Amino acid sequence: MANSKKKRKFKLNARGKAFLAGFCVLVALTAITIISLESCRQKLSEDNNQIILNTSEETIGTTETVPPTPTPTPMPQFDLLGNIYSNEAILIDAETGVVLSEKNPDTRAFPASVTKMMTLLIACESITDYSEVYPLPREIYDTLFYQDLSTAGFECEEPVTIDDLLYGLMLRSGAECCLGLAQKIAGSEAGFVELMNIRAEELGMTGTHFTNCTGLHNPEHYSTVRDMATLLRAGLQNDKFRQVFSTMTYTSTPTTLHPGGLTIYSTFYQGLSSMDFEGGTFIGGKTGTTTEAGLCLATAATINDHEYIFVTFGAYRGENDTTRYHILDAINAYQALASALSNGV
Repeated sequence: MANSKKKRKFKLNARGKAFLAGFCVLVALTAITIISLESCRQKLSEDNNQIILNTSEETIGTTETVPPTPTPTPMPQFDLLGNIYSNEAILIDAETGVVLSEKNPDTRAFPASVTKMMTLLIACESITDYSEVYPLPREIYDTLFYQDLSTAGFECEEPVTIDDLLYGLMLRSGAECCLGLAQKIAGSEAGFVELMNIRAEELGMTGTHFTNCTGLHNPEHYSTVRDMATLLRAGLQNDKFRQVFSTMTYTSTPTTLHPGGLTIYSTFYQGLSSMDFEGGTFIGGKTGTTTEAGLCLATAATINDHEYIFVTFGAYRGENDTTRYHILDAINAYQALASALSNGV
């Protein structure tokens, strides 16, 4: 019985050893698996870090080699008009139409003889033979007398050319030239005024209404400096208009009444020592004045080979004051612009 018990105890020990051996193998395999997995995880983490690092380096390199988009420099504020004498004024870029400075630009006011720019434009667009002779009709001189209008100096029924009339109306503000052209083109001043208002509408001159072709004062004859700047900009695109507008002096064709021709000087250039001002040059100008309108002016000028337009209404002066305030305003505004441009504006 004793031997039998010993033999059974020996068998239990063998099983235990087998179980212990198997358990040890399992633990070893588990440990190896864990170590392998940890090694792979660390390797993957290192690879990812390297990818992120490389990507960051590439991004940095790209940022350094491609310059950023420049930010436009804002235009500084500056006063081009200053303390001008005129009640209404506008300064524009003649080539783009962009407004550079303004003062009451849409206030309706009386344009006086600045009106004659529209008379000139209609004539330039309607007539092709500027050498045609056209004796001035007698009836227009009755109108001149009763309305006390200024003239260029041509006489009744004098056989002048269309060219003579164009230069006479623009340079010397001759009303006989305006009325003669109106009669020639439309048969009457009333018919011609219809053409003026139609053209104004086509140009978008919404603050303008004409009742005559000379600028004679009438409560229903009005415009704005914005509209007149629009008109002058359109006129400068017409070759004949530009030629006449930019002329300082002109001698008409000889006639029996003026054998040597009639020499006409621009009312704008009269009194100016030069067409040049500090920083630029005048292209031309049209003056106008009545008691109600005050001193009015439409000008164009070149600064750094670029064209600009400046229009003013309503500069008033005393009875015995002969100062040309409207021209002073133009000179000062253009010089202020030239100075701003030279300073990098």
